[in-house]
Amino acid sequence: MEKEKLQEFAARVTQANRSELVVIIYEAALASIAEGKKQLEDGELPQARKEIERAKDMLDELMRSLDMQYTISHYLRQLYVYAYRELCQGIALHQPELFAHATGVLEGLLPSFKEVASQDDSAPVMENVQQIYAGLTYGPNSLNETTAMDMTKKRGFEA
Repeated sequence: MEKEKLQEFAARVTQANRSELVVIIYEAALASIAEGKKQLEDGELPQARKEIERAKDMLDELMRSLDMQYTISHYLRQLYVYAYRELCQGIALHQPELFAHATGVLEGLLPSFKEVASQDDSAPVMENVQQIYAGLTYGPNSLNETTAMDMTKKRGFEA
């Protein structure tokens, strides 16, 4: 995955609540699977393995974060295990078409988690982080994206 994409996910994580974190993990896993598939199709096996390993780590995180006292968690775990297995087989057998099964599972669940995240108004999980402000400005022949951080707030420990 490109460095800019990783930085975008990292910036989103700093501002996210619990529900939004799940959405970010889903989106990052889908991006890693897509990149892994592309790398495998291009014959770049080490890079493909790296991306698929990243996606598997995200699925593992989703599995470990399930609260198994709820029935739906058992069903979600089965779906995650299936997606994980398909990623393993796809990279081991050099068959990128198997990644479509994992992608289908995640893309099928993502809208539901986005809906939950849109209704969750809890505070961000991370505290004491810089606020990020973004916007667009435009001129006669240009469109500029700007990002700024609030540097007035002190972070960390003071001696």
